[in-house]
Amino acid sequence: MRASPLALAARPTSQHTLDFAARSVIDGLGSRSTVETLLASRALRHSWEALHQLLAIRLGEDETAAVLASLEGPLDDAAPTARASLFRDAWSAIDELEPRLDSTVAWWSEHASLPESYRRALAKTRAALVVRTSPTALRPFDVAELVFARRLAIPEVAFVLARTEADVEAALLDAEATARRLLGETPPSRGATLDDALLEALALAPRAERPRGEPLLSEGDVVAERYRVARWLGTGGFADVYEATDLDVPGHVVALKLFRQPSADGAAREAALRELRLIASVTHPSIVQFKDHGWHLDRFFFVMPLYRGETLRDRLARGALSRVEARSVFVPLARALAALHRAGVRHQDVKPDNVFLARPHDGDDADLLPVLLDLGVAAKDAENVLAGTPSYLAPEVAARFAREPDPPTVTGKADVFALALTLRNALAPDEEEEVLGGAVDAFVRHRARHGLGAPKRRELRCLRASFERWLHLAPDERPDAATFARELAILTAPEEKRARRVATLRWGVPLVVSLLVVFGAVVFVLGRDAELQRVEASQARELAALERMRAEEARERAARVRADLAESMARRRALEADVARLQEEYAAGRLTREELASKLAHAESALAVLATQTEETTTRLQGDLRRMRESRDLSLGELDRARESLRHEQERAAALRDRNDALTHELEEARATTQRVRARMDELEQTLGALRLSLGTAEDESPLP
Repeated sequence: MRASPLALAARPTSQHTLDFAARSVIDGLGSRSTVETLLASRALRHSWEALHQLLAIRLGEDETAAVLASLEGPLDDAAPTARASLFRDAWSAIDELEPRLDSTVAWWSEHASLPESYRRALAKTRAALVVRTSPTALRPFDVAELVFARRLAIPEVAFVLARTEADVEAALLDAEATARRLLGETPPSRGATLDDALLEALALAPRAERPRGEPLLSEGDVVAERYRVARWLGTGGFADVYEATDLDVPGHVVALKLFRQPSADGAAREAALRELRLIASVTHPSIVQFKDHGWHLDRFFFVMPLYRGETLRDRLARGALSRVEARSVFVPLARALAALHRAGVRHQDVKPDNVFLARPHDGDDADLLPVLLDLGVAAKDAENVLAGTPSYLAPEVAARFAREPDPPTVTGKADVFALALTLRNALAPDEEEEVLGGAVDAFVRHRARHGLGAPKRRELRCLRASFERWLHLAPDERPDAATFARELAILTAPEEKRARRVATLRWGVPLVVSLLVVFGAVVFVLGRDAELQRVEASQARELAALERMRAEEARERAARVRADLAESMARRRALEADVARLQEEYAAGRLTREELASKLAHAESALAVLATQTEETTTRLQGDLRRMRESRDLSLGELDRARESLRHEQERAAALRDRNDALTHELEEARATTQRVRARMDELEQTLGALRLSLGTAEDESPLP
């Protein structure tokens, strides 16, 4: 449940005085009657949900609305507290209307996150508490509800039920015994205590907001002879807000805030100017500004810009904000808080309802302007005034409301806590805490002691450490508003990192591809050069082997020819020796003419045969020589062709080596360019970081116009 704005401290020492914290907020607003009327209104706002649930359980929804409407009015001076007075009036109305209490009919809180067995035990506990121990005894259900769910003290319960405190204590003991029997000493409640378990058992699911009162002005009314009312926009803690047209500036539309209580004297008028002075003390685009002020029907009014758009609460009804959307909304708000704190002002009521998402141009999301509304409960640092909405109270503020011993000093870091909690609930709306059963006091005490943790959604795990710091129980561990604004950059850190990676890929991938192409070309050229060298070596080896083989064949043929010639010459010399011998014999007369002729004929025949053989041998040798020359010429031609092919390949290899040298040079230039680009990117990132820091510091330290 979202509790209404609250300015309530813990119960004062004297139970017969009006609420101290409410007095601290409206101190100086006028006469006693005015103050008491406002106190009664504040007490009713504080107890609205609790009274609504008390009546709805017993009377049903229709009669509940009528009874709540009748509770407006002065408080009973005999009541121990303002709340006791209101609950006594409500109980009187219940008695008059014959209540029909049925523990199985009302819309009890579902507690979906709790175990099913525990939820069944809660239902059994409600049914058991309805049974009276005797006809005259108080019903344990009534006492337990007033004590544990509505958080009234025993004297207050005794006043409400018009019974003695002893009767109340007896019924309370019965209720606790029943609950202990059904739920155990340490039930699995939020706080693991019987107190919390009874609160969970007796709390209804929130179903209704308090209806707004009737407006003071009607359509067409003119304020200060200048502002014509167009329509009523709503009612806040002290004032109505209207849309109005400025008669002095045709077509100009403004928001007019009119206080509901008249200012009867000078002191009241002076107090009414308080919010206006706080607004005027700070100038920032994300803090609502005022244009004019004055008095109408003895009531203070002031004029503000009329923003078109919706509240953050309305926006969250459609779903959670993305981290990118959240940064665009919350960075300006954090800077606005920083401007407030520099002026010595605490807002004290930061929550989704008080954040307006203005759109100066319809349908243009880029022009979204988040505006921090409602400084009605704001306070100067020197003022001992505390206020806020229970579910958005910082632990140190809650500690003072709950009257915890030695609470920390309240500073602007309480606003930082509320804004960080608003951010958490904007990112994970389903994790927003409820004030069960309207038991504001119990909720505030729990907040004072336990604080809050990081969001549990899986996609928000990257923010866990930041939220643990922003929502720390100790205010000294939280950043101030200016630092918080800078730290909100973490919301989009993953997207920015991804964008930088994409940008790097956009220029890096083509560069890498180019480098790979160059490298591949270099590798190809080097490989082709090596292959050519291998081919040249292989061809040279083959040519050398061919030349050796042909030289060996030539040597063998020459040896055979020389052997044949030597044999022929030997035979020729032998024949010539025979002829010479015959001639000598003839000359000596040893042979007859016929013998000589026969021997000569025989010698000539042998010589002719020898000549024939010599001619054949010569012819054969000449043929062999001719073939050897042809083979030599063929080998020389093949060698020339091989040499020409080798020369062409060497030329191609030289060209490839030149291309390789050029590509290597280009690669070196590309590497140098890459280094220069990276160095330039580093310089740009450092410059951009310095500019961001400078801009952040300037925005934090200098109020914006």
